[in-house]
Parts: sequence; structure tokens; C-alpha cells
Amino acid sequence: MEASYKKKTKEKSKNRNKKNRAYRKFKIYYNLIFGAFVIFILVFGLFHVFTKKKAFRNEGIKQFENGEYEAAIESFNSALKCNQWFSDNVNVDIEMYKADSYIKLTDFASAKRVYSQIKSKYPEKYYDKDKVDFLIELTDALDRYKYGDYVSTVACFNRAVEAGYVEMSIYAADCYEKSHDYEKMKNNLDIYTTSYGYTPEICYKYASYYIANEDYNSALICIEQGIACGESIYTQEFLYAQILCYSKAGNYEKAYELSTGYKERYPEDTKGADIYAYLDTRVNPDKEVVNDIFNQNDKIDEEAIEDTIDENEENDAE
Repeated sequence: MEASYKKKTKEKSKNRNKKNRAYRKFKIYYNLIFGAFVIFILVFGLFHVFTKKKAFRNEGIKQFENGEYEAAIESFNSALKCNQWFSDNVNVDIEMYKADSYIKLTDFASAKRVYSQIKSKYPEKYYDKDKVDFLIELTDALDRYKYGDYVSTVACFNRAVEAGYVEMSIYAADCYEKSHDYEKMKNNLDIYTTSYGYTPEICYKYASYYIANEDYNSALICIEQGIACGESIYTQEFLYAQILCYSKAGNYEKAYELSTGYKERYPEDTKGADIYAYLDTRVNPDKEVVNDIFNQNDKIDEEAIEDTIDENEENDAE
């Protein structure tokens, strides 16, 4: 009986040792698996917390400030592709810069799409809803303006100026110019130049205003200021307007001198040829041949030329 008891005790001890070994083995496996899981979470978290998002964002902002808008958009897209946790506030900031880049490129439809995506993708606590709603409206107006809608868009531009978007005054000025409301055009030009100064485009618009009001001396000052800015897409228009102003002011000698140079520089321009022919009759009126038996005199119809010049001027204003 004692032998039987010892045998049972030995078996119990053996089973206990076996269970202990199994438990220790399980614990080792558990610790290994748990440790591997913790390491995975840490590594996974590091990849989603410490990304290159801010580096791409900073590079994009630098490119934006340097006027490299297409490159900036690429950098902002790279930043947005970085799947970083807890970065909605940074993403909204990046999206706003991206929309601004599209505006600088006059791709207003893409800018509007970015603002709409901000509303659909991010909680309102990360952006000013009223501001984004207005920017959607503004970029829509800019897109319509781009395709020739000057009537329905001007009200939005005026609201933008009142809201502090002073740069929109140049668009309002252009809309008023198209509708021949030159006083409101000038008011918006004044607002724009107060903040941004003069460019060839601004000088040309001021000159157009003064010409419309027959203030040719003031127009000439603006034209000369525009020419002094250097070669631009407005250079030819400046030179023609300069001739026109001197002619309208009665200084035919100066106008004729300038028209001669203009005709040589732009030989294919018919309006330049017209005004040259008109001024030639003013500066050199006596070209008639005595006893013109062969009818070879230059028969220039001055009234017709004046009508053509006035028509050219109206077309330029439109």
C-alpha cells in the first residue's frame, strides 16, 4: 500500500512538472508573440506618426513663395499622400496652399475642387466653414469670369474686396471696364494699386480710363509709366495709345513722329497704317501736284480715316 502511495505521489509530481514546463513554454511563446506585436505596433506607429509630410509641406510653401506654383502643387500632393495619424489640421493647411497655387495659375476650377474636398474630407473644427464656402463661391466666379462672364461675377468680386481680398479689385475693375463704367473701374484700380503698386496692365487700364474721359495728358503719364516698366504684352498698345493721345491733344508733329516709328516696328498693323495716313495729311497737307492732268494726286479722305481711327479706338475699349 505504501508502494502504491509513493507511485501515485511520483506520478502527481511528474504531471505537475510537466504542467510547469508547458506553462513556462507557453509563457515564453506568449512573451515572444506579445513582444513582436508591441514592436510591430511601435514600428507601424512610427511610420504613421513620423513621416515626411511636414518636409514636403515646407518645400511646397517655399516653392509657392518663389512663384513655382506647379512644383508647389506636386510637393503638396506628396505631403497629402503621407498617411500620417492625427494630421487633419496640417492637411487642411496644405490643401489651402494647394488651392492658392491653382488660383495663381488661373486654374480656378481646380481651386474650387480643392475647397470642396476640404468640406467633404475634414471635420469643421479644422477649418473656417464660412470662409471655405465663400472661397468656393469666389473661385466659381473667377472661373466664369475667365470665360467672359463679366456681368454676374462683379458682385462677388466686390464682396471679396470688402472681405479683405484686395487682390480681387483688379477683376472688379476689368468687369467695370468691359461695361464702360469707368468711374467704378478707376475706384477699384485705386484700391489695387494702394496694396500692390503699378504694373504694365494697371498703367494700361488707367490710361484707358483717362482716354475715355479725354484727359490725354494724364493718359500720357500712365502710358509713359507703363513703357518704363519694360517690354510687356502691352507695349504695342502703349505705343499706339501714345500716338492717339498726342493726336487727340492736337500735337500732330509729335504724333506723326511716333506713328512713323510705330509703322516701321509693326508694319502689319492696319490701325497703325490708318493713323499714320491721317497724321500725314495733318503734318504734310500740301502734296498736290500742280496741273495734275493724269489724276495722280493722293486723294486721301480725311473724314474716312478719322472714322476708322475712332472705330479702332472703340474696338480697343471693348
